[in-house]
Amino acid sequence: MKFNSFQEKTIEALDDCSGAIKHCAKNAIRHLKKAWKIHEIDIEMAMFRGITAEEEAVSSLFHCLKAHRYQNADRLLFNQHTYKLGLFPFIEGIGHFLGKIMVNGSQPFDKFDLRHKRLGQRRAIELHLNMPGHGLIASPIPPLHFTINNAETGQISTFEKNFQELIEGAGYDNALKYIRDRAIQRNKLLYASNSGHSKVEGSIEGYLDEQKKKVMACLVIVLMIDPWEKEEGSSLFVQQALDSYLLLLQRIEQHEVTRPNNAF
Repeated sequence: MKFNSFQEKTIEALDDCSGAIKHCAKNAIRHLKKAWKIHEIDIEMAMFRGITAEEEAVSSLFHCLKAHRYQNADRLLFNQHTYKLGLFPFIEGIGHFLGKIMVNGSQPFDKFDLRHKRLGQRRAIELHLNMPGHGLIASPIPPLHFTINNAETGQISTFEKNFQELIEGAGYDNALKYIRDRAIQRNKLLYASNSGHSKVEGSIEGYLDEQKKKVMACLVIVLMIDPWEKEEGSSLFVQQALDSYLLLLQRIEQHEVTRPNNAF
């Protein structure tokens, strides 16, 4: 399996992490590579390794949130496939939301850029936001230290509608049902049922490329949190996204969402 130069640097930077954050992240890469090696001779097991790679990358991120003592991080259930396999679709929903903000003419930013950098003894990833109207680049420190509020209510956004938009047309009227179904599909690759055992045919190279994208997205986020927060403290948007995800999973209620005093 090939990785581009940015991805290679990301993988190398994970060596500077420690404990479960590091080991889960590196194991995610290991599963991806193993999946690629066997994808022509054992499709089902290659797909399963691809799913496991995604779960391990998410576990690395979960451990990161817990290690940095984000509020409500203790509500994440590490042994539940549902919690791990639902995260990337949720991140995608946020990504679509932020993409819409970028193309909104009233916004000061027109694009963003992720870059590797040295942060003391650590390798990290920083965020640059281009501000063409001012000839400037904004670089939040830590990279995810901002919040997004609802313009009408002034309340912190929790992104439920953005996730729902992502699964529209897929036959799901409830986000949690969609997430649980992803976990069920995982098990169908391994276990037989009354109708027989699962059989996948054709090329899965596109599928494995998609799993690589999911893994790398999670690991990039780890490197936008872990190296920075030992130096700079916690990130408001990370807390906002964590609470939003736990709301989606029905692990917390609306009144338990963290309300930062300096949200903007």
